[in-house]
Amino acid sequence: MDSVQSTQGKQKSGLLKAILLVLAGLAINLFFSNLTKLLELPLYIDNVGIILTAILGGYIPGIAVGYITNAINGIADSSSYYYGTLSVMNAVIAAYGARKGWFKKFHTILLSILLFSIVGGALGSVLTWMLYGFDPTSPDNKYFATMFYEKGYPPFWAQFCSDMVYDVIDKAVTVLLVLLLLYVIRTLFKIKKVDFTFWHQNVLSEEQIKKVKNSKARRNSLRMKVMILLSSVMIIIALVTAGIGFFLYRSKLIENNQDMGTGITNITAEMLDPNMINEYIKYNYKDEEYNTILAQMEKIARSHGDIKYVYVIRMTPMGYEAVFDADIGDENHWKPGQYIPFQEHFEPYISDAIRGEEIPPIVMNDEYGWLLSIFRPVQNDKGETVCYSCVDIRMSHLWDDEKNFLAKVISLFIGFFILVLAIILWLTDYCLVYPINALSITAGKMADNLGGQVKESAETIRNLNISTGDEIETLYLALSKTSEDIVLKVADIEEQKDTISKMQNALITVLANMVENRDKYTGNHVKNTAAYAKIILDRLKEDDRYKDIITEEYEDVIINSAPLHDVGKIQIPDALLNKNGRLTDEEFKQMKSHTLAGQNIISEAADMVKNSEYLNEARNLAAYHHEKWDGSGYPYGLKGEEIPLSARIMAVADVFDALVSKRSYKPGFPIDKAFDIIKEGAGTHFDPNIADIFLKADKEVRRVAMANQQRDAEDEAAAEEKNKSENK
Repeated sequence: MDSVQSTQGKQKSGLLKAILLVLAGLAINLFFSNLTKLLELPLYIDNVGIILTAILGGYIPGIAVGYITNAINGIADSSSYYYGTLSVMNAVIAAYGARKGWFKKFHTILLSILLFSIVGGALGSVLTWMLYGFDPTSPDNKYFATMFYEKGYPPFWAQFCSDMVYDVIDKAVTVLLVLLLLYVIRTLFKIKKVDFTFWHQNVLSEEQIKKVKNSKARRNSLRMKVMILLSSVMIIIALVTAGIGFFLYRSKLIENNQDMGTGITNITAEMLDPNMINEYIKYNYKDEEYNTILAQMEKIARSHGDIKYVYVIRMTPMGYEAVFDADIGDENHWKPGQYIPFQEHFEPYISDAIRGEEIPPIVMNDEYGWLLSIFRPVQNDKGETVCYSCVDIRMSHLWDDEKNFLAKVISLFIGFFILVLAIILWLTDYCLVYPINALSITAGKMADNLGGQVKESAETIRNLNISTGDEIETLYLALSKTSEDIVLKVADIEEQKDTISKMQNALITVLANMVENRDKYTGNHVKNTAAYAKIILDRLKEDDRYKDIITEEYEDVIINSAPLHDVGKIQIPDALLNKNGRLTDEEFKQMKSHTLAGQNIISEAADMVKNSEYLNEARNLAAYHHEKWDGSGYPYGLKGEEIPLSARIMAVADVFDALVSKRSYKPGFPIDKAFDIIKEGAGTHFDPNIADIFLKADKEVRRVAMANQQRDAEDEAAAEEKNKSENK
């Protein structure tokens, strides 16, 4: 509970710092933006606060500063809303660059300036063209735009190149100011980074976060799936919404033009005397009334930039017959009484037109241009249609308006999309990705540690303290409970394993003692050989040649199975084992059979316990501890590394103990004499490496040998004392 409260306290502190950072970024942005206006500099420098905030606080604070800055500027200039997307994109670049360490090296600083310039210059130039178009000859234009235009660049490219030049300079100054402010902040205030977090678990370190983020999914990560799903949904919604909006916007524009055209045709119709149409055509320019009407129509035609033609026509089977055509300097001006063939797009309406019926507005695109034509029937006193009052309205501006509309929609959507995506991914990280991956990593570690630090792994899971309040927390609680159960089960298994191991070793000792007790001189032999074997194994572990073979587990197996190396002697008669004097050839042959007998005994046990490393090594010791390095040993005459390593170790231990220990046929050799015999046998009887290691461990070997000789002497004294007592 304390750790959760600590996490919440850190989050509140981080949130407060993030808010202060955003406010500081806004203040810096507005300061430099107003400073450039005050000094009338040909630069903007309005992204300093955005980039600085993104570097220190990450994506969301940087994007927030970009959005709010443009919202504030939009109060005075509404176009700032549409340029907010560019600020948001620069915030994303700055946050990403900060994560990658771009602002620490000269060449990556140049890369960041280039990327900022592409956003502000290239994309900004395209956005400006879509919103307002270009006029490089405008007196308000920057120097470079006019220069490029005068050198023959098309208007678009003249403005584009000009914007890129200015923006490279602008962003270079911006980045230099950002780096200077970063130095001041990190030097004076010791602020390296402002954490904006939303933890639902114990806070992870930067190294742990990096490990969690780099966790490999089988196909796509959860974060990627959320991003793809969200992006797809938002894009689909945006396309549908924009499509509907565009259709309604276009319909409204056409409707407005239709209303304007209808109004103009009504005004024109009111000027006419329907009973004078023939006279208008007959007298035309010679008639004062005709010229007055024509002048009024020309005035109407010039009243609005979108009006291209204002005219009056009569519909005949031969085509249009011109009555009035306002002359506004068009070379296609019609003369009164002139017949003009019907255009192809008008063919569906010819019959209705000749009958004098209503004709709907027609959108046409022919040699006269892209036009909206409005026809208003003019009727005489008898109710007969004698002519049509017409107006053609330019539709070319419709594309400019639609382009402007699309630019606004796209720019607003992209900025909003980036903001929403950043927030959703931020929430996804803290509510899904970090908790789930932290669980999977700790659970995976626990699985790897089932034979070792299970308790520590379970403690790690418990210390995650995930508190998302949803199915993830439920999963965490279940996994935490399962891990605790596993700890108890593993502890129980370890206890049982330890009990079984002790029982096994006790049975081995009992079995070995059964063999030993039949030989009054070799009571401590199996213990001594195990002690010598351990000395050799400890030294071999330090040798690079054996580091991959001799593990802790391997050493335990050899030491614990060493007492069984002479288990085959259980089949040798007591008289032979305790015979005083040397053995005959036949007796020695029978004595040597204990190796095969031991191999068979342990093989029978191994057949009942599959994949037992312990029994496999015990069999090797029993069968091969009398093999010799030069191949002259028994029972199989193996040589060199054909002999298992465990048996080569036991060979040295067995012979040395036999030399220094008293036997029925000899007294014990002095320890130095025994060392000399081992040295002489290196390379013939013994593995030279193992013999050398054994000889170098002479101090440890002497301690074991002397203790053994002391025990033999005490045993012999006790036996003599017992005999004396019995004889009395």
